Amino acid sequence: MAKKQIKAPEPTKIKSPSSPKSEERQYAEAMESMVALMSKLWRSQVINGLQAKTINKFEDAQVGNFASILLSLSKKTNRDLINRFDDDRIDKATKEILGKVNKRNQGDFYSKIEQSIGINQKQLVAEEGLKPRTNALMLETSQWAKKLRDETLEQFTANTLRGMSLGLSLEEILADFDDMVETRKGHAKFVARNQIQNFNSILTKTRAQNLSIEKAIWRTSEDERVRGNPAGRYPNAKPNHFWANGREFDLSKGLQFPNGQWLLPGVAYLCRCDYELIIPEDD
Repeated sequence: MAKKQIKAPEPTKIKSPSSPKSEERQYAEAMESMVALMSKLWRSQVINGLQAKTINKFEDAQVGNFASILLSLSKKTNRDLINRFDDDRIDKATKEILGKVNKRNQGDFYSKIEQSIGINQKQLVAEEGLKPRTNALMLETSQWAKKLRDETLEQFTANTLRGMSLGLSLEEILADFDDMVETRKGHAKFVARNQIQNFNSILTKTRAQNLSIEKAIWRTSEDERVRGNPAGRYPNAKPNHFWANGREFDLSKGLQFPNGQWLLPGVAYLCRCDYELIIPEDD
């Protein structure tokens, strides 16, 4: 389908749709809950399953075969947990949340187009034709969630086995396991939020380019948390988003930073930046 070309009487700027905080929280909570429940069941079925065969440390009857016992228990438990949080369940949960993000992005984006240059919002939605691309973006996020599931289970096994090989007591292994779980839950929560921000930013770029909008201006939140702000919390952060504020860039490439990196606002890890789209002038 050919792209629709929109023009304005003069170059017109519209703000990109912000990432929806409610869906960011919802997806973060869903991923954190998945890690929390997997850890609870893994702790119960694997580590507690070992306690019946050990005393204080992994020795005596366990010498020489404790690793095989752990691996046998973890293999079965991991298989059960992957069945419980299977690909279909992750796909369904991700699609449900991202569907809300997509609908909000679409409504906000075309509403701003209508307000700026008068093209009917319903007409733009009807002629969009971007469903295959939005579905592909949703699938990409689902793949991240499946990777989170698989890597979390691998860490449960590897970290527990390492503690056993070091001769730690069950009490020490359980404490290390609980610490690891908290770290993993935090990772899941923060990266899930970033996935929503990333999805929203790329949706905006895709919709803009579909209307032949090719230029944009980087905008930060203009507070002390902006990376590279000399008066802020992270003055030495790279890439320097403070430097990027107000700079024009091509949507097809993103903005090139002094360190050579190319970025689109809202795509870098926990980036809170957005951008203004430039509707070209009608020559």
